[in-house]
Amino acid sequence: MSRDELQLLAKSVSACRERMASLQYSVAKNSAFFPLTLDSLKNISEDQKESIDAMILRYSQCVSMIQDQLFKGIAIAEQEDINDKSNRDKTLLMEKLGAIKSAAEFGVAAVLRNKFAHHYPEESRDQIDKLNCLIREAGFVSGVFDSIIAYIENKRLLSRDD
Repeated sequence: MSRDELQLLAKSVSACRERMASLQYSVAKNSAFFPLTLDSLKNISEDQKESIDAMILRYSQCVSMIQDQLFKGIAIAEQEDINDKSNRDKTLLMEKLGAIKSAAEFGVAAVLRNKFAHHYPEESRDQIDKLNCLIREAGFVSGVFDSIIAYIENKRLLSRDD
């Protein structure tokens, strides 16, 4: 792996670490509102709605950064060509390499991210179910990030300080 590629991976890890901290802050800030119901959703203030929207955005960004930047950096380090691979194939590769535990479980996180990308504010059972799932999946995504960091460190691609 070239010096430039290592620097890019280090920057990606740093940016994702910051975004993960923001997601964890949002989850902690909003966890008192969950689980949501149709009635509780009707009683949430505009400030609380904005806070939940920020959590959705941060979750989506974390999943995207893991999938688009960290998976790519690991693939480059492992000399794997992923240019023509789908996101699912990249995720399966990360499981095979041992960077993540379960491609299927990460796939659930990615599907949820995609559902929020097409999010239309509404007070429906489907929207509430997605939001309640988000709280659970945020913890999972945090664990995936930790697993990737452990993988990167075990492979000695970067140190904890990078």
